[in-house]
Amino acid sequence: MGKNRQKSLRNWLFLVGLVLGGVILFLAFSRPQSNPPMITPVLTMEKSPAALSPETELTQIAIHATPTPVPSPTAWAVATPTIELDVTPRIIYSTNPFTGLRISDSDLLERKPMLVKLLNWPRNVRSLSQINLADIVFEYYTGAQTNQLLALFYSNQPNSVGPLGPGRLVDARLTQHYQADLVVSTVDTMVRGVLDNSLPDRVFYQGYTPCPGICTQPVDQGGLTYADISAIRMFAASERPKSSTPLFKVLPFSVTPNNWDDVATRFSYLYADFSVMDWRYSSETGKYHLWQEVENEDGTLQLEPSYDSEGAPVAFENLVFIMANYIEYNTSTYDINLREGDPNQLAILLRDGKLTYGTWFSETATEPFSFYVEGQPYTLKPGRSWITISSTISRPEQVVEGEWDLVFRLR
Repeated sequence: MGKNRQKSLRNWLFLVGLVLGGVILFLAFSRPQSNPPMITPVLTMEKSPAALSPETELTQIAIHATPTPVPSPTAWAVATPTIELDVTPRIIYSTNPFTGLRISDSDLLERKPMLVKLLNWPRNVRSLSQINLADIVFEYYTGAQTNQLLALFYSNQPNSVGPLGPGRLVDARLTQHYQADLVVSTVDTMVRGVLDNSLPDRVFYQGYTPCPGICTQPVDQGGLTYADISAIRMFAASERPKSSTPLFKVLPFSVTPNNWDDVATRFSYLYADFSVMDWRYSSETGKYHLWQEVENEDGTLQLEPSYDSEGAPVAFENLVFIMANYIEYNTSTYDINLREGDPNQLAILLRDGKLTYGTWFSETATEPFSFYVEGQPYTLKPGRSWITISSTISRPEQVVEGEWDLVFRLR
């Protein structure tokens, strides 16, 4: 009987230990309400990227304009709706097709969009100049836990957009999808070949486009490069072959949101714990405001609101996270397969503090992206959109009610 009591006591102590251990783990890993992700000044030693072989460069230059879709397993269950699309090109001459906002001067829409490549890294190149005048901003991974941006200007013609960044492979794809011209700083050999092959007479480079179109500061003033959209368009009118005005399908917009899946007052996109794009919804402005990490004098990091060079907060009405296939050539060379014609690619859609799971789609390589929920078009909020190209294996996690983390993962 004594042995049985000792055995029962040991079992009881073991169970108590398990419970206490679970409590300790819960307290250690849970986060309180409205607490953004922890960030630390992690230093990474980036290896020099392996050079691409001449054969690889020539292959990419040749096939980039007509990529072969690469199938990949669907990471979460998605319904396969039958989507009936009206693909007849239409344009409403009083409405910006990318923002849903009315424009008093219809002549502003009788031109091609301009895509401008922007640097977001290193941190000392911030703040971004005139980014709030963009109709759409695309964000994507470029290696070393960092990102770059590609801003689309259609209705506005800002005179100092920057700092200008180098061209990447996916810039060619996005420029084709939005029938735009492209402005970049520099390019490497492979990217230059791709751009010359797929976008003849549609790319404006630093050093080849005269100031005031593309101007570089003196080194003692920072040495950064900025673009004047109006001046570039004037240069193109005099120096480049005349091109036709593209016609765009009208995206659906609505002042009030339709059905949604969850509340999302904060949505953090993490490349690493020291590289964060943290979006916070403001009911006062009706927009998501961007917070980014800032390094203090002692080397610690903290999240602070991001402002453009004019002192206005960087804020957008719509956030869209699309899942796509990244193609890695080395640690700093990536392409993205946008799988034209596949209507079942996953998307996370945010507006008005609400999150909706959906899909994204582009019928051809020269059509803008469209977004759907259960086979029906998703209605964006009238205003500007920030579209982040995430990977097919990245998944959102709700850390507390209304607050989400999405960690970028390649493998």
